[in-house]
Amino acid sequence: MSDDDIRTAQETLGKFFTDRSREEQMRLLAALERAGAAIYRSLAEDEPDASLRAELLRAAEREEENAVVLEQTTGG
Repeated sequence: MSDDDIRTAQETLGKFFTDRSREEQMRLLAALERAGAAIYRSLAEDEPDASLRAELLRAAEREEENAVVLEQTTGG
């Protein structure tokens, strides 16, 4: 994946937040944080290096923690 592809993906994702209320943005971001956590866990499942696998699982936990903060803020 090229840098241009990544920028395009970021721009596309950013459009989902445009013209949304703060609460809607936070709810969407919470859902994306949970999706990110699932991706980290998936990467960890296939990671042969135990140290990196542990780091990926910790990253998933942080994503879940971020989602909880956002959900508590919005009552979601």
